[in-house]
Amino acid sequence: MPSDSLDKKNMHWNEIIAEEIIEKKKPPYAVLSGITTSGPLHPGTLCEFMFADAVYKSMKKAAVGQIVEFYFFADILDAFDNVPEPFKQYEAQLIPHLGKPLVHVPDPMGCHASFADHFLTEATDAMKKFGVQPTIIRAEKAYAEGRYDKYAMEFSERKDEIKEIVRVSSLRETMPESWHPIMAICAKCGKVSTTRILSYSNGEYEYSCDQDVKYTKGCGYSGKAKISDHKYKLLFRLDWPSRQDFLHISTEGGSVDHHTKGGTLSTVSAIHRDFFKKEPPYFYKFGFLKYKGKKYSKSKGIGHTVAELMELLPIPVLQYALLRPDIQEDKELVLEESTLLPLIADFEAVGNLDASSEMARPERKKLISYALTQGKGWKAPIIDILVTYAIYKDWKKTGELLGDPEGVAYLAPYISRWLEKGWIPDKYVFELGKGGKAENPALVHKFASQLREGMNDEEAQALVFSVAKENGAAPAALFKDLYTVLIGKPMGPKFGKFAVVAGIGRIKDILGSA
Repeated sequence: MPSDSLDKKNMHWNEIIAEEIIEKKKPPYAVLSGITTSGPLHPGTLCEFMFADAVYKSMKKAAVGQIVEFYFFADILDAFDNVPEPFKQYEAQLIPHLGKPLVHVPDPMGCHASFADHFLTEATDAMKKFGVQPTIIRAEKAYAEGRYDKYAMEFSERKDEIKEIVRVSSLRETMPESWHPIMAICAKCGKVSTTRILSYSNGEYEYSCDQDVKYTKGCGYSGKAKISDHKYKLLFRLDWPSRQDFLHISTEGGSVDHHTKGGTLSTVSAIHRDFFKKEPPYFYKFGFLKYKGKKYSKSKGIGHTVAELMELLPIPVLQYALLRPDIQEDKELVLEESTLLPLIADFEAVGNLDASSEMARPERKKLISYALTQGKGWKAPIIDILVTYAIYKDWKKTGELLGDPEGVAYLAPYISRWLEKGWIPDKYVFELGKGGKAENPALVHKFASQLREGMNDEEAQALVFSVAKENGAAPAALFKDLYTVLIGKPMGPKFGKFAVVAGIGRIKDILGSA
């Protein structure tokens, strides 16, 4: 167990969660996560599967010799209640299907079996890229296989009891008279959100498709069905604990809003305890993903899209950014000039730590976060890559000079996009040899005369200070003149490294002719 060698203050959040699950639950163990596939992949979904995967991996490590499973539940029987913004062009095709289960709505792009499958594939493709490999459980298959049937019958037969559990746990004063655990799928129009149960007896129910749910209306059809027909869905607050029960789930995470008093997990816990007469899974809580203090929101256009994140940031760095903070903290994920390079530099620094050495608590936690990623795909420091590319404007040469051709090729597409967006600090974006005039050209010439081939970066850096001192000048003034002549800017990369990468002889010639 992790606690044999570490106290909890030194443990990463995924180790703490794994330890607590193992202490409170019996094997075999199962971790669950999931989404409703109602629209394009949201950055919050990355948290859903990455956090669960981190817990799963930590449990596998801690529960030696025990079975640990990881399930991802695709809630694709949920009602289609809104046309997502990127699909507004298909509104005419999609609106007639509002109210149907997502998996019964056709994909307007024609590339997948259903609207739900379109977005489920997007999610599973992302998981593969992030190295996350859960067992996918599809809701419609779970219902078709009868895995929910006993719950549907028990809830229906003890409707008043389960209704009261839902009312109390969700802090409601009253419940609708028409409330029923089951939502029938209309045999005529196929909608699930517009039906209501009229009666139930011995596994059979009557229903009417006559509800107005604002975004769509029922067709008016009335019919009968059996639970064994599998043409129904449980209400979400009942579906969730049911799937946890038949999958024998040990733990599942949920965002802060699910954990509020009267929230979904209040009901889920109450059903486990008061109806199933079992202890609920261990529920861990995670904070919101935020963009400049505001919660990420697809509908409001707040934050980066998943496509943007994966295009602009190497996946291991994105993994690190999300796994590094404590799980219950809100996570700021903002990509721009002020945040990008510090994040990359932190990732690089942690990747260079010696796991066997003594280290402070924050460094150890960062190292655990790093270990959960796919690792650094490059060897040369990012700053050296930026400086070398700025000088030569050639990715192949940059890779060769830095002895990291594969790493530079891996980062090149990302750096190109950062340059396009203006996210690279100005001192790393320049044209060597297209500079201006120095304020003290004589001092620049003296400096150039003392530069010699074979100097290393530390020697070239120190020479600036010694020449300035010998001539009664401020080092800052000489640095400014050197950069002005070389790149036409008052500041630039660290001079010593810059001079060596560009070539001492080349730097000497440019300065000497200024």
